[in-house]
Amino acid sequence: MTGTVLKNRYCILEQIGKGGNARVYLARDLELGILRAVKELPVSGKKEARFLASMEHDSLPKMVDYDENSKNCYIIMEYIKGETLGELLRKGKIFTVKEIIGFGISLTQVLGYLHGRKPPVFYGDLKPENLMLSESGKLFLIDLGSAVAGYEKTQRVCMGTEGFAAPEQYEGRISAASDIYGLGRTLEVLTGKSALYRFAVFPGLALILARCCIREEKLRYQDMETLGKKFQKLRRRPEGKIMWILAGVIAMLLLFVSGVLLLGGKKKGEPDFQDRITMVTDFYYKEEVLKGQPKDRKALCDEAEKLLQELLRQYRGKYEYRRIMKLLAQNRVLTGDEEQAALYYEQILRYDGSFREIYGDYGMFLLRTGQKEGAMELWKEYQKKEKEGGLEEGSARNLEIWEKEMREKTGRKGDNREKTKRQNT
Repeated sequence: MTGTVLKNRYCILEQIGKGGNARVYLARDLELGILRAVKELPVSGKKEARFLASMEHDSLPKMVDYDENSKNCYIIMEYIKGETLGELLRKGKIFTVKEIIGFGISLTQVLGYLHGRKPPVFYGDLKPENLMLSESGKLFLIDLGSAVAGYEKTQRVCMGTEGFAAPEQYEGRISAASDIYGLGRTLEVLTGKSALYRFAVFPGLALILARCCIREEKLRYQDMETLGKKFQKLRRRPEGKIMWILAGVIAMLLLFVSGVLLLGGKKKGEPDFQDRITMVTDFYYKEEVLKGQPKDRKALCDEAEKLLQELLRQYRGKYEYRRIMKLLAQNRVLTGDEEQAALYYEQILRYDGSFREIYGDYGMFLLRTGQKEGAMELWKEYQKKEKEGGLEEGSARNLEIWEKEMREKTGRKGDNREKTKRQNT
């Protein structure tokens, strides 16, 4: 279309983008002498023009004019000089946590604006390619081609992008929670790291994104206002010593439950065990915990314990039992209630004495709390069961450290276990 003049005013200079059935051109406004962006779509896609014409938000490109012929329609918009986040990622751009949190805040604001329309508008295709970062550093949400008005919730096809679209979109449903899923997946991609890395290095952000991306729609955050407040709190949160201590603890807790999704399915209509655990661990990131006030921390951990106890009543499988009990013990460690933590460890051993990994967790707890005699008695019991073949195969970091320390304390340099290769349970 280079050289074409639309409405005797907008001269097409060059094509600057393409996606799906749309093309984007750079044009010059011959009357004002300024640059414009022109989006060419089939006439059937003029719904996007209707959406843009009725909206005004700082993070949405402004529509300034419109034209169409028998085949195509042309949306003339303000020209935003910059690059999409997808383009920046391909160039090797590494976004800081501060930048990603800022993107999260901006997105909750503009998507909250769309959801607040009457009827609400659900964006439906959030991904790095549809986010433009201007040269001034402002984030814009572009391409409303997949947007759906609230009264059109039931669709025949999924209009999102694989890897970013919420599970329910593949079933022809879309809601505010669907955009929350897309937001979470987009920000996860911007971190450029694995889930376990995110939990270990910036757990506060990782936990928010994990909650956004829960498969069960009703277990995600339900509105952009709530999610925006989460990001705002995260941006204001002090990066003091207590945060990093707790971050390590929570990262360890999440590692404990990371394998559960591989262990069997769920009953129809029942949320995943992992999703429920995520709901519980959300408590650990409340400001009352991170600020380090003992009474506030204890109150929240008490509430988390109630939820874990409820999960214990609901899930009867061996693996679920083990993960919940380990979390209960670690929850008490977090509040400094060593006696109760020890009781939980003892309870696991009493009813699940073949669980090799728990000996390492309990043994390290006893050593760290100065209970040398208790650690020695546990070591004797462990060796006896090992000799009798009463322990299942398995390995874990705490177990390896504990075995090494106890062998050094007792002067034993090795045992039969070192001669046999073990696999993780």
